[in-house]
Amino acid sequence: MNQIQKIKGHLSTINAHKIKVMELCFKCGLYKQGLLHDLSKYTPIELKTGFQYYQGYRSPINAQKEIEGYSMSWLHHKGRNPHHWEYWIDNGEHGVKAVKMPNRYVYEMFCDRVAASMVYEK
Repeated sequence: MNQIQKIKGHLSTINAHKIKVMELCFKCGLYKQGLLHDLSKYTPIELKTGFQYYQGYRSPINAQKEIEGYSMSWLHHKGRNPHHWEYWIDNGEHGVKAVKMPNRYVYEMFCDRVAASMVYEK
C-alpha cells in the first residue's frame, strides 16, 4: 500500500468512526460529546501515526506499539479524551489510583467501542 492510499484510508476510517460515534452519542442525548468526539485524531502527532501505520483492519496505534514498543500517539490521545478509562488514572505517593469516571463519559466510551467495532469489523 503506498503512502497516498494509507493517508486516504486512514482519513476515511477516522471520519467514518467519528460519524458513527456522533450518531450513537446523539441517540444517548450526548450532543456536544458526539460533535467533539476524538478531535485529537486530527492533530499532527495522531495523524502522523495514522498515516504511517494504517492497515485498514485495526488501529494504527496497535501496529505502532508492536514495532516501537509504545505509542506517543496513544499517550496523546488518552490524555485528551475523557471517554477513555485511562484518562481517569492518576498516581500519587500511595500508588496508582482510579478516579470516578462521570457517567456521560462511560456512555461515550460505550458508543466509541461499538462504533469502532462497526467500522473496523464491518
